[in-house]
Amino acid sequence: MQTGTVVSYSVENGWGFIRPDNCDGVDLFVHISDLCDCTGADLVPGTRVSFDRRFNKRRSKYRAAEVRLIN
Repeated sequence: MQTGTVVSYSVENGWGFIRPDNCDGVDLFVHISDLCDCTGADLVPGTRVSFDRRFNKRRSKYRAAEVRLIN
């Protein structure tokens, strides 16, 4: 699992972005369906999370999956 910081998240839309700690310059998309043990309301900017990086074939980009809060 990788770690990163929430950059933005819209509870109304159910999606946002995470900046990985490896900071390769690309923020990863996160959808509400990829959250584990947390809700969208928990993902405020600056929140530390762990996640798996998965390739989205349809968009030809990586996204965050199995997102969990870091305590």
